[in-house]
Amino acid sequence: MEITIYLSLVFLTLYVIGLIIRRIIFLRARRRMREESRWGGRIIARADEVEPGSVKKFWLICQKYRVDGFLINDAGNFYAYVNRCRHMTTPLDFVRDQFFSEDRRYLMCYTHGALYEPATGFCIAGPCKGESLYRLPVQVDRGDILVGCPEGDLSFLAE
Repeated sequence: MEITIYLSLVFLTLYVIGLIIRRIIFLRARRRMREESRWGGRIIARADEVEPGSVKKFWLICQKYRVDGFLINDAGNFYAYVNRCRHMTTPLDFVRDQFFSEDRRYLMCYTHGALYEPATGFCIAGPCKGESLYRLPVQVDRGDILVGCPEGDLSFLAE
């Protein structure tokens, strides 16, 4: 009986330590985002650094959530999306750090095979057909690409 109580206390202590570490990391990330932000968006890259057809992953702190996203340059137009398939909450680039289909015409979820239009995030094939990726606002200011948080209820990020 005593061993069970001691083990429970050890696991509870480790759990609380884990929560504290997670909170410290979150607060540091939020401070870093404030330092790297301008006009309500985080500076992700210089516009000339993101070649047409390329992708750059990033993160944002939006309200109380950390958002993993990706920025694409589609023929000179920049779009940013939450890195999450609409079918399930897995990232599009699951393992391979790849976002485009083999023909480079569509964004692809490498877990489910869903295909999304780069300019709209609209799913044209796969288990999420008819839905769209969560879009993030993008603006270019003085050669910097800034990505901001979506407005409104962000509870979908908790899923």
